[in-house]
Amino acid sequence: MLEELRISNFAVVEDAVITFGTGLNVLTGSTGTGKSIILTAVELLSGKRARRSYVRSGAAVLTIEGIFRLPAKSPLRRAFGLGAGEDTLSIRREVTAAGRSRTLINGVLSSASAAAEATSALIEQHGQNRQQELLDPASHMTYLDGAGRHGQFLEKCNELTAKFRESWNTLKRLSDEERNARSQEEFLRFRLAELEALGLEPGLAESLQRTITRLENADRYRASLREAAERLVGGDGAALDALAAAERLLASIADIDAGWREAAREIAEIRIRAGELGRAIQRASGDEEYGTEDLEALQGRLAAIQGAARRYRTDPDGLVTERERIKGILADLEEGSSEIRAAQRRLACIREELFPAFERLSGERRSTAGRLDAGVTAELEKLGIRGALFSTRIRRKEIYALQPGGDTLDLANGGWDDVEFMIRTNVGEELHPLAEIASGGELSRVTLVLRRLLARGKGVQTLVFDEIDAGLGADLGAVVAEQLVELARGYQVICITHMPQIAAVSRHHIAVRKEIEGGRTRTAATVLSAAQRTAEIARMLGGGGDLTERLAAEMLDRDVRP
Repeated sequence: MLEELRISNFAVVEDAVITFGTGLNVLTGSTGTGKSIILTAVELLSGKRARRSYVRSGAAVLTIEGIFRLPAKSPLRRAFGLGAGEDTLSIRREVTAAGRSRTLINGVLSSASAAAEATSALIEQHGQNRQQELLDPASHMTYLDGAGRHGQFLEKCNELTAKFRESWNTLKRLSDEERNARSQEEFLRFRLAELEALGLEPGLAESLQRTITRLENADRYRASLREAAERLVGGDGAALDALAAAERLLASIADIDAGWREAAREIAEIRIRAGELGRAIQRASGDEEYGTEDLEALQGRLAAIQGAARRYRTDPDGLVTERERIKGILADLEEGSSEIRAAQRRLACIREELFPAFERLSGERRSTAGRLDAGVTAELEKLGIRGALFSTRIRRKEIYALQPGGDTLDLANGGWDDVEFMIRTNVGEELHPLAEIASGGELSRVTLVLRRLLARGKGVQTLVFDEIDAGLGADLGAVVAEQLVELARGYQVICITHMPQIAAVSRHHIAVRKEIEGGRTRTAATVLSAAQRTAEIARMLGGGGDLTERLAAEMLDRDVRP
C-alpha cells in the first residue's frame, strides 16, 4: 500500500508530505486547491510523461517520491532485491526545469518502464478519464475479461492467433513470390533456352579462343612443332644425344671425383623428361586431325557467347552462373507450389484449432457476462438507479481471415467476440449502448460498481479514485459512501471527493488548501485531527454555524469506517 507521498516543487505544491493509511483515505478541499495535482503526482510515479511546465516557477527540479509497503508474498521483493525483513519500496521521480527526467527505485537509478511496472502491481488509478473509457465499446471486452476467470482460455486463443497470423503472413509471402515469378516464367524460360543453346561450361570461351588462335596460325604451328621435335629427338646432333653424351662423360670421372656422379644423375633425369616432351611434340606434329575444325563455326560460336555476355552485362563464365540461377528460379516454381500447399495445410490446421478455442472463450465470456450483469444491476439499484438493467451484449464478429480465401488479416487478439455494455436506466425503456444513454452521474455509478466488482480479481492493494462522485446528487452520497466503505475493507482506497457523506466515513481525512506566502501561492495537504475534520465536513455541508457543525459531528460519530 501507499504509505507516504512526498512532493516538492510540483506546480503550486512547494513541499508536501502526505501520509496515507489503510482503508478509506479521502482528499477534500475547495475547487481549484490542487487536489488533482496530488493524484497527477502518483501518475508521474507510474511513468506518465512529465512536462517542464510541471516544475514550480523558479525551482530547478521537481521531485515526487512514493513510499510503498509491500505485502509478504509480493514478487516485487525479489524483483528489486529486498532482503529478509525489508518490505518498503521507494519510487522517486525527478524532473528538471530543462525537461530532463530520471527515476530511482530504492535509491538506485532505474527506468521509467520499471517504475511503471512496479506501480501497476501496487496501484490502480481511476480518474475521470478512466470513466470516459466506458464510453468506448472497444474497452468493454477488457472490463469483461477482467471480471472473469477465463484467463487461460484467453491466453490459449491469443497463442493460436499469433500462430495463425504468422502462418497467414508466410502463406501470403509465398503466394506473392510465386505470383511474381509466374508473371516472369515465360521470359525466364526463353532466356534459359537461349543460354542452354550456347552449350556453356566454365572456361569454354577461353578454350574456343585458344583453338581459334591455333587454327588461324596452323602452318607456323606445325612447322614449329616439327622443328622442336627434330632438335630434341630427331637424330644426330639432337638435344637427347648431347645430353646422353654429357651424362656418360660425367659418369666416367665419378671414380676420380665422386661429386660428378650426382651431376650425371641430374642430367639423366633431364634427358628422360626431354625425351618424353620430344615424343609428345612428335605426336602433336603428326596429328592428322589437327586443323580440320571449322574455323568459321568456332568463331561464330565464340561471337554468340560474347554477344550474350554483353546483353546480360557479365562475362562468359557469368553466363553459366545466370543459367543456373534461372534454372533455380524455375525449379523453385515447381517446388513452390508444394511449399504453398504445405503452408495452406498448416494454416487450415491452426484454423481448426481456433474455432473450438474461440467458441470456448466466447462461452466463458457469456457466463462471466451473466454474473457481471446481475451484479452491476443489483448494485445500480442500491445506488439509486431504480429499474436499472445492465446487460453485456456479445456478438460474433465477421473475420475475413478465417474464411476460405480470406485476403484480409483482420484477426486480432481476444477472439471473435464483439463486446458492448448496454444499460436501461428507467423502467419501461429499451436497452441502449452505455455510451448513448449514461449521464455523468450514471457513468460515475457504473464506474464505481465495475471497479468494485473487477478489483476482486486484481492483485493490487491500492485503488485511487478521482472524484468518483462527480455528477451525483447529495441524496446518493450515503449510498456511494457505503460502496466505498465496503471496497475499503479489502483495499487501501484513496479518493478525492466533494461529498461530505464520503469524507465522514473515511479512516484518514486529508485536507488540501491553497495558501499565499511571500507573494507566492502554494498548496498544502494536511491530515486532519478529529476537530479539524468536523470543521472541514461542516464546510463541505455548506459553511460554518452550529447546525452544520452538529450535523458534521453526528456524521463522524457513525462507526462505519473501514
